[in-house]
Amino acid sequence: MRTRHTPISASPGLASLAWVAALLLPLPLHAAPGPVPARNAAAASAPAPAVDEAESLSRMLKGAATGQNTGAAGVPELLRSTTRPDSVLARACRQLNDALPIEIDGETRLRRCQSVPGKHVLFQLELTNYRGPMLDLASFEVNYAAPLQRNICANRDVEILTKLGVSLMFRYMTRKDRGERRIGDVYINAPICTSALR
Repeated sequence: MRTRHTPISASPGLASLAWVAALLLPLPLHAAPGPVPARNAAAASAPAPAVDEAESLSRMLKGAATGQNTGAAGVPELLRSTTRPDSVLARACRQLNDALPIEIDGETRLRRCQSVPGKHVLFQLELTNYRGPMLDLASFEVNYAAPLQRNICANRDVEILTKLGVSLMFRYMTRKDRGERRIGDVYINAPICTSALR
């Protein structure tokens, strides 16, 4: 079994950075404020359509689970909803589950996202092509948990989620003819990431 069974990539999400940059750029000179034509006045005063705060957070959770950095797509929505983060996290997991399973790499598949009260998120991952020696929970903990924590914590989405008080658990499973077996869990929170990245 190779050590790299979980999200490892920590490259910046260029598409989301371009979107943020477009919002922050000043208006061109020819678009300077002036009188609003009568036909556009009603449109200008119409309320903006409601944004589903869970949608961008779902993208961020996907980035955390797969190692593909989203550029912190869900941060403003999560911060705006501090009175009900568990509700937003639950909706974000449901939206992510609609797109699952997702192949993370040649050996790992993201199967499920589950929100647990207290700002906890559980990702269930399946080792699909694992051909190494049979692992038990103790050997997984000794040989793989620490390197996986370092790799997961290096992701910018994970860093931001943990700073917001969200804890993550990556549960690795295998599926056999007679059912599935838990191989091990990797816990992620702010103190763990601080220690893992030293």
